Amino acid sequence: MRIVLDSNILGRSFAKPEGVAHELLLRLLQSDHALILSDEIIFEVAKVLRYPRLALAHRQSEEEIYNFTGWLHDAAEVITLNPLRLAPTRDRHDIFVLQTALSGGADVLCTRDRDFFEPPASTFLQSQGIEVLTDAQLMRRLRV
Repeated sequence: MRIVLDSNILGRSFAKPEGVAHELLLRLLQSDHALILSDEIIFEVAKVLRYPRLALAHRQSEEEIYNFTGWLHDAAEVITLNPLRLAPTRDRHDIFVLQTALSGGADVLCTRDRDFFEPPASTFLQSQGIEVLTDAQLMRRLRV
């Protein structure tokens, strides 16, 4: 499978190394599945991890955030987005996630963002053959 992990999953993976998102990321990278990311998703992860509320929760240094995002860039298949490729979404900030899934030929978009589970994004993704799953749902599938 070709899988896009949204920034909310990647951020949870960094902040909670004992959590499902972290286990999912490691399992994915140790398998034959492909992790598909874009520079835009990796940038979003770095930005979110620096939010004061999250920085206080995960208590990791700037260097650790830098190393994590660099590791993601090296571990994933990083695709270049076509800024002219449009996809329907309620939140304009989600467009790069949709573009990553489309341009990367994803089979699965893994996210906890409710906007991807509801129209118009869900209908569009389904029409493109891209399944939307949470981290817990994808983890159950990978364990089988």
